[in-house]
Amino acid sequence: MRKQSILLSLGLVFLFSSIIAKQNPKPSPKNGIGSTYRVTKGDSWYGIARKLKVSPETLAKLNGRTIQENLYENEKLRIPKDNEIKSISSDPKIKEKISYPLVQKEKIQKKFSELTYDPYKGIQFQRGTSSLVRASFSGKVVHVDYMDGYENFVILEHENGLYSVYGNLERIQVTEGQEVKAKDRLGILSKDKGLYFQINQNKANLNPELVLQRGYE
Repeated sequence: MRKQSILLSLGLVFLFSSIIAKQNPKPSPKNGIGSTYRVTKGDSWYGIARKLKVSPETLAKLNGRTIQENLYENEKLRIPKDNEIKSISSDPKIKEKISYPLVQKEKIQKKFSELTYDPYKGIQFQRGTSSLVRASFSGKVVHVDYMDGYENFVILEHENGLYSVYGNLERIQVTEGQEVKAKDRLGILSKDKGLYFQINQNKANLNPELVLQRGYE
């Protein structure tokens, strides 16, 4: 069982690495600050903003949009100049609070661990009365798939290089490329397993239990 746990944890880490690599391609040379950026397939407000080193809200606001609105392939976005960044960023911003991924709080069956001999990159909730799985942050669905040990799972991309994964789903109710808000429905849990929940910042694993308790700074 321990060997299987290690293999499963490593498998999801490799999957995260490949997804993050796709979301963060090597930046192409800019034509100068204040030019435009053409949206490509798979882009999101968070990914583009990270490449341009601005906040997603600043980028969206400059283009008369919000981060809840979908982007379209080949759409052109204005790249903000330094003075525009300062002007827009000076507006007060409300920090989003992390939401619990289940309707009701359930006991944690297996905790996050960074021990080399028994790593566990997320937390496993005990199967209780909650079957509806919800997004913990607003973001974009970047991957929907199946993997042995995690069953059907969903990966969301969020602001500040954050990613979250929701595993052991019997039914998935979102599609890749879809923008979601905190508490939006992602899917339904399997009947015999609790939710597997993982949070990454780029390639680093965060302890989801602590993030749920303290929030993300």
